[in-house]
Amino acid sequence: MAGTALKRLMAEYKQLTLNPPEGIVAGPINEENFFEWEALIMGPEDTCFECGVFPAILSFPLDYPLSPPKMRFTCEMFHPNIYPDGRVCISILHAPGDDPMGYESSAERWSPVQSVEKILLSVVSMLAVPHCCR
Repeated sequence: MAGTALKRLMAEYKQLTLNPPEGIVAGPINEENFFEWEALIMGPEDTCFECGVFPAILSFPLDYPLSPPKMRFTCEMFHPNIYPDGRVCISILHAPGDDPMGYESSAERWSPVQSVEKILLSVVSMLAVPHCCR
């Protein structure tokens, strides 16, 4: 399973380097471990995060893309979707299945068709328009 995950992560990294989304840089922390990535996210315009650059870590499970990665900011962030330890609370990072809290549709949650780029773009959107976790 880790072989499939590694191939997928390598392909996603290649795509991100060839066509990076504006204001986002992401990739493996080192070439020996493609399962730990660092991301730098520029704060969206017209928000309190504008002009900021926010580092984050993405940790991918060995069964990626069947399971979502975990993401946490490594700097202090005050945002309703970011826990004090930096963990990001956003639907796209929640595993598929039943939602015990009843506030997310299954279409909003993780699925293998999602990608690192979609995660990072969702986080930029989240910074611009916060949604409180319940």
